Amino acid sequence: MAEEINNDSADLDLESEKKPRMDQRVEKALSEKAKAEELAVKESKAREKAEREMEAAKKDVDFFKNFSTLSSKYQAASEYQDQIREKVMAGYDLEDATISILAKEGKYQPVVQQQTAAPKISPAGGSAATTLKSMADKPIGEMTQEERRKALEDSLQIT
Repeated sequence: MAEEINNDSADLDLESEKKPRMDQRVEKALSEKAKAEELAVKESKAREKAEREMEAAKKDVDFFKNFSTLSSKYQAASEYQDQIREKVMAGYDLEDATISILAKEGKYQPVVQQQTAAPKISPAGGSAATTLKSMADKPIGEMTQEERRKALEDSLQIT
């Protein structure tokens, strides 16, 4: 009977050694998995940070590339370049940011585009031959009611 007790206790010792080993393996696997997840989170955060920095650099390049043409359009814009840049980095359109800053500072002057004036057609004077357009050359949509009536009468008399 003493041998059976010794064998049972030996079996218990083996089983007790197996359980901690299994627990240790499970814990080790879980800790490795946790470390891998932590590393993945750090990598994703680093990737997001790099993407934000790259986006900011692109906005910066676009700002400086387009600001020179805009500063020629609005002369006072170069004085407020830093303030305009801050608004552009916040998400404003370059021209909108420029106009808002200049208006706020009281320096905004709308750009008046020069229109090319159509040459005047003068029926009298000058050395060039002047001819008046005939009504036949005029499209019907541009004729007045009297002109259309006269054109209709003229066309009926010819036939």
